Order: sequence, then structure tokens, then C-alpha cells
Amino acid sequence: MAQNLPDLGSPGLVNYDRATEIKLGQAFSRTLHTQYDLVEDPQVLSYIRRIGHHLASHAQDPRPFRFYIINDPAINAFAGPDGIIGIHTGLILSAQTEDELASVIAHEIAHVTQQHLSRRFEQQDTLNITSFASLLAAILIGSQNPSAGMATLMGTTGLNLQQQLKFSRIHEHEADHLGIQLLHNAGYDPHAMAHFFDKLSKQYQLYEFRPPEILMTHPVTESRLAQAVARARTLEAKKSQYDPLNLALIQQRIKNINQNQPIGINSHNTVVNCYARLSFNQYNLEHQCLTQALKQHPNNRLLKTLQLTLKLDHDPKNAIKELEALNAIYPQDEAILGILANAYYQQGMFEKAQQTLIKKTPEMLYQYALYQQLSNLFAQQNRLAEAYYYEALANLSIGQHERSRHFLKQSQQANNPSEQPQLNKLIEALAKELNSSINSKH
Repeated sequence: MAQNLPDLGSPGLVNYDRATEIKLGQAFSRTLHTQYDLVEDPQVLSYIRRIGHHLASHAQDPRPFRFYIINDPAINAFAGPDGIIGIHTGLILSAQTEDELASVIAHEIAHVTQQHLSRRFEQQDTLNITSFASLLAAILIGSQNPSAGMATLMGTTGLNLQQQLKFSRIHEHEADHLGIQLLHNAGYDPHAMAHFFDKLSKQYQLYEFRPPEILMTHPVTESRLAQAVARARTLEAKKSQYDPLNLALIQQRIKNINQNQPIGINSHNTVVNCYARLSFNQYNLEHQCLTQALKQHPNNRLLKTLQLTLKLDHDPKNAIKELEALNAIYPQDEAILGILANAYYQQGMFEKAQQTLIKKTPEMLYQYALYQQLSNLFAQQNRLAEAYYYEALANLSIGQHERSRHFLKQSQQANNPSEQPQLNKLIEALAKELNSSINSKH
């Protein structure tokens, strides 16, 4: 098995330039959004991204880190090009603490900052950047790409690339060393990384079946664990600043999403039990358990958001006021922004819902889901020109230039410039931007 273990950063491979890295990152992002099952739940995404960006803020790297969740039971995580980090739901469910989860994310961030994924990229007739990104995703994510022609591509070039993508022991130790420092700087337990990888290794070493993907791509050795433990011991312990309840609530959301029912209820944790059932509105307006949970955890964002979402059904005016206050406290939380915009819309405040998203979305790091939400709000009012325009912006935000151009043409056809001159100006500006970006590829 050892000969098949990825060895990212093999000797003799040179870094691709920054412009190529950016293009490859855009193509990789397109691949994730179009060919893989990404988790779209705003609360789950917001939680993972809070951890990721908190860790990345200590990395002193200029790349625009982006964090995505693959809806896959495999215990896996990966570092893609240009700061794209992927976490599988299986990994999130396997972690017992946020420290353990953060340790894997910190490790992947370190792979990015140390440019372990950098590769010489030679333009080929059979392997352009888009094809290369698709192949890279298939290998890193650990699944076969479903697009037509990928089987042939995997057979002709995939094995060679997979050999190039093997993690070296040197780079694993380096990612451990820097990742542990990130954990410590961000207020997490620096011992969590060695503990989590050791736990996974021992859990599967007695089985004859294929081990988790993360152990295939990040081989655990006694030397590696010993060095990680020694490194953690040199760092002074810090008091944890996160709420340990959050991971349990997020794990429950993931279970609910995949099973479409509140499964895995823990009778020993009444807060998680309450959260699971109320997320599926099984208690209707009987929210006593949530009130009690908030008394125990008054600053828990997940519990508070759920409370206000449910409150919209019977006290919308006050619920909206509280959502506005929560949005002001957490201005970069796309989940809260989306809930607030929907609340406006449900109360007939159509213009306010749309203007809130129009104003706030350009300020957000992750714009795709918000622009799609905005497009849907306009579509519900049969305002097709605006709906197509914001669908074009949504696709542009993930590098889908051709699809963006398609929706922009739809917007142009549906728009009456004499009635909506401002929208016409926006359409013309976006058309110029798209033409410029598409022409730069050729």
C-alpha cells in the first residue's frame, strides 16, 4: 500500500507561476460547484468557514482562502490550488472536538502556505487547465469524476499525476509543524492534531478494508506522531475560546440533511436533542426546550439563529429586529444575512429584501449562494431581467464565465433599457468584464 500513498511535493517539480495558480484555482472551483455534491446548508458552511478563516488569519499568506464541504461519508480533507480547502462531511462527523476538526483544517492550510501543491503545468492538447483541474479534483477528493471522458483521462494521465501528488514525509512533517503553530495561535489545543490522526490510525489498523482517504493522503508514522507531540509540548496551553456545543449541533445538522429526519438523538444531551427536533419543526410552537438551552448557552449563535427563525412564524416584527441586530454583530455570516433577507421577503418587504442582498453581497467573501438567493427573489416577482442578471453574477463568482455570459444574454433580452436604464448600465458593465476575462484566456 505504501507505494500508492500520495507524496505531495515530489523533488524536481517546480512551482507554477501565480497567474497559473489563480486560473487553476478558478477552474478547480468550477469543478467543485458543477461536478461534486457540495453541502449548501448555510449554517454548516458558516461554522466551518469561521474555523477556517480564523486559522488562516494567523497564516500570514495573501491567498484568498476558501473553504467548502463535500457531502461525502469518507473521512477526508484536501488542499486544492489557490487556497481552496475541502472538508468531507465524514471527517466532520468523525471529530469528537472542535480542536480535532480545526487540527485537520490547520494542516491543510499549512500545505497551501508552503506551496506543496505547486506543480509545473505544461499546456497540452489533451489536458488544458479545465481538464487538469477536473483530474486534480478527482484525485484529491478521492472519487472518480463523473464527467464524460474522465475515465480515459484518468487512464492516460491520471496515474502519472497521482504519482506526482504523493505527499512526502518532509512535507507532512512541515504541515504538521506549521499547522500545530496555527492551532496554538488560534486558541486551539496544539495536541489535537497528533491525537486525532493517531486515533484514526488505531481505529482502522485492525481492519483489512481500505483505510480512510485522509490516512491514504496523510500517512501516519510513529516518527511523525512523535514529532507532532514534541512540537505541541513546546507551546504553552491556552484556554479554549470556542463553544464545544457547536460541533455537536453541526454534526446533527449534517445528519438531518442526509437523512431528512432528526436521527442520532442523544438522550444524554438535551440541547442537541432539542436542536435536532426543532430544526424539523416537530414541536411546532412549543419551544420551551430551546428557551432553556439558550439560558445555558446565551451566546450560542446556532441556537439563537434557530430561535429567531422559529420566532418569525408568530412574532415576525420582533424577530426581524433581533435578526438585524445579529446581522450587525456578525456582518460576515452569510447564513444570518440570508435568513434576514428571506424574513423581509416573507413579510412582504420585497424591496428591502432585495436591496439588503444587493448592498451586502459584494462585501461578502462567499457570494454564490447569496446571488442565487437574490436571483430567486426577483424570479418570484417575475422580474426576469434582474433574476437573470444576478444568476450571471452568481456564476461569475465561482469562475463560470461562459454560464455567466449565457445568463447575461438572457437578462439583456428580458430587459427594457428605457424602463430600467440603471439595470442596463449594470448589464453593459458586466458584459465588458466578461468579455475581458474570457478574451484573456485565449
